[in-house]
Formats: sequence, C-alpha cells, structure tokens
Amino acid sequence: MNKNASNHIVVHKRGGPEVLSWEPVQVRTPGAGEVRVRIEAAGVSGYDLMIRGHWFLGFIKTPYTPGEDFVGIVDAIGPDVSNFTIGQRVAGWTFGQGGGYAEMIVRPAETLVSVPDGVALVMAAAIITNYLTASLVLEKTAKVRPGERLLIHGAAGGLGSALLQLGNLAGFEMFGTGSEKSTDFIADNGAVPINYRTENFVRRIRELTGDGVDVVIDVVGGPCQLWRSSRCLRRGGRLVMLGMASIYESGAAIIPLSLLTAGTVALWPNGVSVPMSPSMLSFPAKNLDWYRDTLTDLLEKAAAGRLRPAIAAEIPVPEAPQSHAMLETGGLVGKVVLTNSK
Repeated sequence: MNKNASNHIVVHKRGGPEVLSWEPVQVRTPGAGEVRVRIEAAGVSGYDLMIRGHWFLGFIKTPYTPGEDFVGIVDAIGPDVSNFTIGQRVAGWTFGQGGGYAEMIVRPAETLVSVPDGVALVMAAAIITNYLTASLVLEKTAKVRPGERLLIHGAAGGLGSALLQLGNLAGFEMFGTGSEKSTDFIADNGAVPINYRTENFVRRIRELTGDGVDVVIDVVGGPCQLWRSSRCLRRGGRLVMLGMASIYESGAAIIPLSLLTAGTVALWPNGVSVPMSPSMLSFPAKNLDWYRDTLTDLLEKAAAGRLRPAIAAEIPVPEAPQSHAMLETGGLVGKVVLTNSK
C-alpha cells in the first residue's frame, strides 16, 4: 500500500463549478516541523467560489487545490515536531494557500491546533474560517462595544451565522437580513430578522431603531448594496465590507466598483467610517499566537455547547462541484462542509 497515494480537487482553469476535478496525487512525507493530516472534513467558503470563477490581482494562480480549512487525523510527523501524535485530531487554516479539498495535506505544525473531545468533525470544520474571520472583524475591525447596534447582512450564511453567534455571546443588539426561510434561525440566534426580499432594509432599520445602527457588516458588496448599507448607520457609524457575494452575478468588476463606493461613503460628511479588515490571508499567518489562541478558544466553546455552527449540507469531497453550485444558488442556512469517507 502506498501511504503517500491520495486524491484531491484541482482547478486547472477558472470557470463554473464543473472546473473542479477529482484527481490522484502523491502527497510528500512531512519535513522538519511539518505534519501530514488525513483530512476528514473541509469547509466551503465564498472565497473558494470567488477565486474559482474569477481572476483578480492577488488571486492564487491555477492549477491549485481549493480549501482554506480542514479537520483531520495526524497521519505522519516530521522531525522536530513534539506537540502532536499520530492519530490525534487537529484543525488548521491554510492562509490562502488552499489544499483542503483533498484526502491528505502537509502543513507546518505551528499552524495546527488540537480538536477537543466532544466536537463533531463537521462542526469543527464549520468553525475555522468563519468564526476566526468573525472574531477578527468584531474585535479588531468594527471594534463593536457593548450597547452598540449591529446589522449583519447574509446573517444565516456560514460567515453571517458566525457573526450572529459571537455577537449574541457578547450581548450586542443585532439585526440580520436573510430570506424568509432563515427568519427563525436569525431570531433564535439573538437578532431581529429582516427579510431582504420583501422588506426595504434601510427603511426597516430606521423604523426599528429611530436613528440607525452603529455598525453594518456587509458580505454582499456591490455599489448599490454598500450605499444602502451606509444609510442604515447613525452618525459616526462603521461600515465593514466583508465579502463580495454579488460577484457571482456581476463578475469581478464589482470589486473595484465596491471599493470606489466605500471610498465615497468614507468621504461623505456624516462621520461614517469604512474600516478595512486586516487580510485574512496574511493576518493569522503573521500573528500565529492570536490564530492558535482564538481557534482553540472557539473550539472549546463549541465543546461546551456555547457555539453551535449551523451545517447547511455535508457533501463528499469528490462531489465538490455540487457544493459550489449550492452556494452560488444561495438561500442556505449555515456552512457547507465537504467530507471524506472513512
């Protein structure tokens, strides 16, 4: 038996979900300071879809294997690794390097954390990227303070639900936009639901609050969406751009147009600011203590039942094209997770 034989998803050219190809690969033996992990589950993110379907400056080059996070069992250990053992379950983030849509991956030991007992592997996979991103945005970008009001767009999606749950733990006053089928989920996680399909969210926020919210976190993007989001803010509020879901319909041109709109909002004489988040492709890698401590804390909260990530679907890794098609269709509640059979 070839212990290095594996399979992974490869993107050879950008396009629709059909460009995700399941192919054999030889995975190398871990070197000094490295660990090889047999992947059990990997998260599917909007970022995965964006770089698969579009090219923009700074995007990873083809061919590549998608997947920013993973959970699995330590399969082999390189020299100088003493904090992990064979058979231990670990979780990790690849910091924009991809590789999670696979059966095995080799990563630096310093980028892995142990998964505590009591956390289902799909739950652990759902936490990594989304809850770390949400933690960074709430604490360091938006700097939401107790007593402030927070509007979250796409509140039932993978990232939106992470923001909801962490905001609920912190005791923030929250409002969340979503479709009709996500109304109960949003309410159950501590926010006032707003149906973006049947309600004007700007008018609704004004009706509910009188003078607006302190922070809007927008995962949709696009000039019109961002401008309307800015109108939900009270004087001195903060508008945080956290995604470009509208890229699926409008193409990569939506990115510079969104940045231009954000710049205009920041210059408008009403005290509104548009704080930019540290890059999630570089900040964790440059701040490994923050990354490991925060991820460990999130997983421990999940083990204690304080965080319950919503799982929209579990799909076998070879069927990754289906997962991307589902995410592009939208309307999901929670995170889509890819799994490998035992």
